[in-house]
Amino acid sequence: MKTQDEKVHLWTLPTGLSFARILSVPLICFLISLEENRFFLISFFLFVFAGITDGLDGFFARRLKINSKFGVYIDPVADKMLVASCLITLSYYRIVPLWLTLLHVLREFFVNGLRGLYASEGVTIFPGRSAKFKTALQILGISLILFNRSFPEPIFQQGIYPEPGLIVLIIALFFGLYSAAEYLFTIKKS
Repeated sequence: MKTQDEKVHLWTLPTGLSFARILSVPLICFLISLEENRFFLISFFLFVFAGITDGLDGFFARRLKINSKFGVYIDPVADKMLVASCLITLSYYRIVPLWLTLLHVLREFFVNGLRGLYASEGVTIFPGRSAKFKTALQILGISLILFNRSFPEPIFQQGIYPEPGLIVLIIALFFGLYSAAEYLFTIKKS
């Protein structure tokens, strides 16, 4: 007898949106690497599109009542690939401070390690509101940075005014650390 999860086809609209997000990552990073405002603008639009697919895949999964273990796995992987790759690329070109990128990426490794450990024991730990808010803030922060660089002279130049995108990424880091603590407390209770 098949379980409910086995009845769901691998290629659904929600998983297709997650894969679109994954496939956009190399192109966005390549466009950032060109370091020209017109390419920053294109990367901004692609990144915003990828960020929107993050919300849409969950919406369609709930709306169409499509639940699968693969979907639960691929959605956060796509988010982390998108955010971490863009942050690393932006740090490489000295747009985002390296310390900020390292803290965001290390948090993701830590939380995914915890989730993977407990998944191997059959326990699924779902992200809480603070983790979802963290991801939304990361997407907003990176979008603001890319948009700011899309002008011949950035609106917020480093050293003159604090760049809003960096401020949003710092706030996202606080939510990320809080949600990591939530994961630890959830695990302690189980």
